[in-house]
Amino acid sequence: MRILLVEDDTDLVWAIKSRMEQDGYAVDHESDGPSGLNRAADTYDVIILDIMLPGLDGFEVCRRIRSQGIKTPILMLTARSREDDKVRGLDCGADDYLAKPFSYPELFARVRALIRRSHNHLTNELIVGPLHIDIALRTAAYHGRELILTSKEYGILEYLTLNRNAVVTKDMIEQHIWGDDNNIYSNVIEVLVSRVRNKLDPENKEAVIKTVRSLGYIIKNEKP
Repeated sequence: MRILLVEDDTDLVWAIKSRMEQDGYAVDHESDGPSGLNRAADTYDVIILDIMLPGLDGFEVCRRIRSQGIKTPILMLTARSREDDKVRGLDCGADDYLAKPFSYPELFARVRALIRRSHNHLTNELIVGPLHIDIALRTAAYHGRELILTSKEYGILEYLTLNRNAVVTKDMIEQHIWGDDNNIYSNVIEVLVSRVRNKLDPENKEAVIKTVRSLGYIIKNEKP
């Protein structure tokens, strides 16, 4: 999943970014309001937005993001805990609000909840036929057999499953799994998809992840 973090506290940025990247998220960072606003036009799964920012405060950044028709879920992150600040943030278009100091498990749980809601899922469990994924535990099983996946392999499988019944292009996968890190080999996505397919069903490589020629990949709900 691809996250935009707009925060000017360098220590907090390092802590959040390093923890999220360890968990397989691609995290892009901006440290001021105008830069965060410009970057928000890119495709992200969640925007984590501080309120006290140089240039433009988080309230105004959030308002302008929504005025541009950008629907990316926004989690406002701030040292302010007054009720009127929370109300103002939500009225500006934020989807959730987290006051500092906070625990990282709570931050990640709120991010996962926003991702679930944006994909119309109510729980952490994604089920497509015999494929079961737990996005909180970052585990996957196929026909009850646990899959041993690398972080990138899991990220690709989760992203395809969240977008099931829709074609996902290689560019979309690259953006959501690697973010701004463009130092990847040209065929790395094909290699990783091939590995995931082999771990799912080595006898039928397209049993779950199907290739859409010249477009990308798709996971379809199985018919009963």
